[in-house]
Amino acid sequence: MARIPREKIDEIRQSVDIVDVISQYISLNKKGSGYMAICPFHDDHDPSLSVSQSKQIYKCFVCGNGGNVFTFLQEYLHISYLEAVKMVAEMGHVDMGGYVFEKKEAPIKQELKPLYEMHTEAEKIYSYYLNTKAGTLAKDYLHQRGFDEQLIKTFEIGYAPERGVLHSAFEKLGYSEIDMVKSGLIIESQGHYDRFKDRIMFPLHDENGRIIGFSGRIYKNGAEGAKYMNSPESDIFIKGQTLYNYHRCREMVKKEGFVYINEGFMDVIAMTRANHGNCIALMGTALTKGHLRMLGRLTHSIVVCLDGDAPGQAASAKTAQFLSENGFDVQIVTLPEGRDPDEIFTSEGQDGLDEALGRRQTYLEFLIKYEASRLDLANYNDRRTLLDRITKEIAKLNDKPGQDHFIKVLSDLSQFPENTIRELMAEHKSEEVPVVDFGDIVTKVKDTRRILDKYNQAERNLLFYMLNDKAVSDKYEQKVGFMYNDTYRVLASYVVDYYRNHAIMDEADLMDRIGHDQERLIHTLATIATLQLPLPYDEKAIDDYIRIISQNALKMKKEQLKEQFHYVLDPKQKAEILKEMINLDK
Repeated sequence: MARIPREKIDEIRQSVDIVDVISQYISLNKKGSGYMAICPFHDDHDPSLSVSQSKQIYKCFVCGNGGNVFTFLQEYLHISYLEAVKMVAEMGHVDMGGYVFEKKEAPIKQELKPLYEMHTEAEKIYSYYLNTKAGTLAKDYLHQRGFDEQLIKTFEIGYAPERGVLHSAFEKLGYSEIDMVKSGLIIESQGHYDRFKDRIMFPLHDENGRIIGFSGRIYKNGAEGAKYMNSPESDIFIKGQTLYNYHRCREMVKKEGFVYINEGFMDVIAMTRANHGNCIALMGTALTKGHLRMLGRLTHSIVVCLDGDAPGQAASAKTAQFLSENGFDVQIVTLPEGRDPDEIFTSEGQDGLDEALGRRQTYLEFLIKYEASRLDLANYNDRRTLLDRITKEIAKLNDKPGQDHFIKVLSDLSQFPENTIRELMAEHKSEEVPVVDFGDIVTKVKDTRRILDKYNQAERNLLFYMLNDKAVSDKYEQKVGFMYNDTYRVLASYVVDYYRNHAIMDEADLMDRIGHDQERLIHTLATIATLQLPLPYDEKAIDDYIRIISQNALKMKKEQLKEQFHYVLDPKQKAEILKEMINLDK
């Protein structure tokens, strides 16, 4: 692929606003001249990610992650630099001309290769047996459920015969018994045998589409064992990082703008048959932080569509709350009691499922009805419980008309006056941890939890002013040209070099020139660029920084000479070093 010219990279980066791009993935709140958000790159509870619209960069003052729009997409979506450039080009409607982007497969650790390979082989074997005499009853069952050949192919459905077939196949392919057991497909117990027997097999994939496990379903009336049996967790299959249909639904999610969360893979298949392929299913576990990161790479608009029974509604409430607390826009579909999407589609077809999916509620609408249904509103204590629970959620709304609406709804249900609800909301807001400004957040930075020595601080502050004024950069180059901190020294050289061709600094552009693989430099640049130091600068302060840096350089030089003097044996060399040390003291 031809190298993309610097001019084209600049055009692409400048075609979008970093605030618009980042807000597609996480919720941003205006704070002063910038924006703040819960950082998606660490377990964050207080907003610590700042986004500067003027500089077109972002920075987390807790975990240190920072960069420009390309860096954010790389980090957030776990994609390559070129893929991030392509995404931004599409967002900014920039014509890429003849430049072609080739997506590279994610590298696989050597020790995991046999596990992936065995799962790929297992899928081929299961698919083969579904189309043999041994799989006749299983295939008949699928056809009775409305699964045509295309659907079976799309979801790679197969059949594990009654007699074990994988162990012998893996032996012939040369896989070790240890790796077979590690894969979860083979069980070790007085010998080795297949985990799945006489079940219809549904492959489970990771986000890159690689098969990492299976779910096997019984299909015969009166068959023993659990209705569904999943692969055990392994080095490649982790339930908290797996969402069924994730790799297939990307394009549909992009088209529709949101994703459905279902309870099981049969629901996902039914939804897909009804032309609602923008759906995923949990793998028998509650939503995790790992799931949130995966969902965030798809969209921040979620429609929770779990079963309509009591456990399903409880799971809907818990799931929706977790999503809402982490910045997702959440709606909930309330299905008829005791029914799921698969059952509705089977009995009522696409029209019935479409109608059911159309009954959406916002998170707060659902929560009020759900909590009220579990309480005795004739009882004062229960009404007070409802009041406290819902008031906290209303207080989080930034929408004034929305607040007014839900205050009235809550007042009618709880029989408490609206002014009481507003007073409680004010109390809840005062209890919230305030969003701190950049100057306060700086104290959170891990690298600055210890007090910076005066030399380090002088270098850091001088770099900040170099970024803000070419004259300061010129002064640094003429009078010092050196910093003791390795990262600062390299960064300063980039700044000086940038000003050779530019009169004004563009931090986002500088990050591109440094290179997307220079993570430490980019994060340091983001940290320094977002410092809250006085502007315009004081000339005396600049001179003081330069003096301190020069003194430190002199001190380091002396120490270096002393060390050389100690180890050198040649008298002439010792004399030269001593002479240089004397000259430094003049």
